[in-house]
Amino acid sequence: MTQARPKILITGATGFIGQAVCQALIDTGFDVKVLLRDPSGLSKIPRSLGANTVLGALDNESALAVACHGCDQILHLAGMAHASKSHAKQAVATNFEGTQNLLAAAVKAKVKRLVFLSSSLAEAAASGKGDVTVYGQSKLAAEQLLLQAAEQRQIEVVIVRSVNVYGPGMKGNIARMIGMIDKGRMPPLPEITNQISLVSAVDLAQALLLALNTKQFCHSAITVTDGQQYSIKEIEKSIYYNIGRSMARWQTPAVVLYCAASVAGLISRITGGSISRRTYRNLTCNNLFSNDKAISELGFEPSTTFYDCLPEIISTIRAKED
Repeated sequence: MTQARPKILITGATGFIGQAVCQALIDTGFDVKVLLRDPSGLSKIPRSLGANTVLGALDNESALAVACHGCDQILHLAGMAHASKSHAKQAVATNFEGTQNLLAAAVKAKVKRLVFLSSSLAEAAASGKGDVTVYGQSKLAAEQLLLQAAEQRQIEVVIVRSVNVYGPGMKGNIARMIGMIDKGRMPPLPEITNQISLVSAVDLAQALLLALNTKQFCHSAITVTDGQQYSIKEIEKSIYYNIGRSMARWQTPAVVLYCAASVAGLISRITGGSISRRTYRNLTCNNLFSNDKAISELGFEPSTTFYDCLPEIISTIRAKED
């Protein structure tokens, strides 16, 4: 008798990380179902994945019931990132309430396991230290909700916290930095010694797939990084090298760049291309995390580094701007 293929539901499949996960799932033997909020996103799902689609959002109870029906596991990737204070209600509705709705549907459908993509910003929200954001707070609240359900044995839960993700199509501070350096619009950074953790979209996708199969589903989050410690100054130098421009010998005094970033933050909503005060802080403060738990509990092995991916990242940014 042929063994039935495990059935998996993916939310957020059309996002940056979701697309990497879809590629990783091809030829893995999973029977894939995708919850699709916007039908126009169907073109982003690889045809070779052979996925079934269910149209509906995380606030649609009937769509969630259909999506969860018959599924063994869920990869919950959907969420609202880069949320400002002005979008706090929307972030909570998507990241917390959406997870709450999905959890209820999953428990009702007797789904065995839910793998939740969270963020290292949830740790900042928990500790009250570092970059405390609306996004991180909403992710932390969702984590706590899921862990409570796991403790009550309603469902198995694996929480994967990602650090900043790189790869072609990436967004965020470093992508903005690349674009501004490429256009000659960013002054050289001060002599800073901070270090940060990163992970590629491809490696994060592999970690999420490993979380589907781990027997050590636990009651605390697993942070995923590529195991490297990146210096922002070295990243800056590598960007200049890969775009073929000489780096200035002078450096912007830290106080000057900070003041400029403070002013830029006031107009960034209009221009969309400034280095804001928060961006400055994130580029100049330490943000290191260990991936030891991912290695020991998921069997995770990083396969690449930011520097390996940088040429393709630059090409993608340039193509988008042309």
